[in-house]
Amino acid sequence: MPKLLSPAVGALLAACLALSAAAQPRPDPTDARAQVPRITAKKPPPPQAADDPPSADWRAANARVERIGGWRSYARETLAPEQAR
Repeated sequence: MPKLLSPAVGALLAACLALSAAAQPRPDPTDARAQVPRITAKKPPPPQAADDPPSADWRAANARVERIGGWRSYARETLAPEQAR
């Protein structure tokens, strides 16, 4: 039968398992009165502001649209045939 673990690795693994079991006894899951550690929920971090560009002045934007020709100018752009590329 081939060896799966060297004796040193097996001893180390057994020691680690024994220490973890001795350090933290687990409550019986079938006992409704068993003492269990309290679970606390952590709050998520507050939302971060998006790196959006600063908003433009709406009055200046409206004035620019008026200079261009208003909504009719934008409507003509959509109705015009596409230029060859």
